[in-house]
Amino acid sequence: MKKLLYSLPIVLFGLLFSVLACRHEIPISIRTGNGSDTLAGPPGSGGGPGNTVVSCSADTVYFVQSVLPLLTSGCAQSGCHNGSSGGDAGDYTLNTYAGIMALVTPGNAAGSRLISITSSGRMPPRGYAALTADQIAMLTKWINQGAPDNSCTPSTCDTSQVAYASTIVPILQTNCTGCHSGSAAGGGGIDLTQYANVLTQVSSGKLWGDIKHLAGYNAMPLGGGSLSSCDLSKINTWIRAGAPNN
Repeated sequence: MKKLLYSLPIVLFGLLFSVLACRHEIPISIRTGNGSDTLAGPPGSGGGPGNTVVSCSADTVYFVQSVLPLLTSGCAQSGCHNGSSGGDAGDYTLNTYAGIMALVTPGNAAGSRLISITSSGRMPPRGYAALTADQIAMLTKWINQGAPDNSCTPSTCDTSQVAYASTIVPILQTNCTGCHSGSAAGGGGIDLTQYANVLTQVSSGKLWGDIKHLAGYNAMPLGGGSLSSCDLSKINTWIRAGAPNN
């Protein structure tokens, strides 16, 4: 009995030491300047220098990933607001942050011309698909959040639940259908607002060749940056599954 009583403090001390020694293994959430959450932990834990986990805020609209590609596709087509061709190129340039801000009052979407002209249907011009209510709501939210020149790329990409309606269509709406819709002259006669037309582009290999910027294809989106690696992975997963209309 005495031996047990003498050994008990030693056991308790050992347990306490183990807990204190292991506490550094718990990832710590750090708020970064671009509005993303970084989990910093020890090597091998998924966080820390050289091994950082970034999860973007679902409540934040990011300019680089959402606003810029939408306006580049819907407003900065050839002959429109791109600063480098004819038509309306000279008044507003809507494929740069500085150009877009000429139509924006940060924190005041209701007083921003970008919202008034897109919600009224005046822009994009006739022949091009109008922005959807969800797209206008996204722009409104971004402006009311202060219209920051922000960006966030998550370090993980979930391709386990890829579907045409919920995954592929939003990617195309943000990056492609501003040009490739209806009778839009700048789309080369390719309408990507309908599944049958998208499937035709998939079957020919043109959709993947264009967005992947493969040799012999037209790099798309035209005049914008390439799709994110995550969006490319999602489209590739969908194509490899047979490009179903799901």
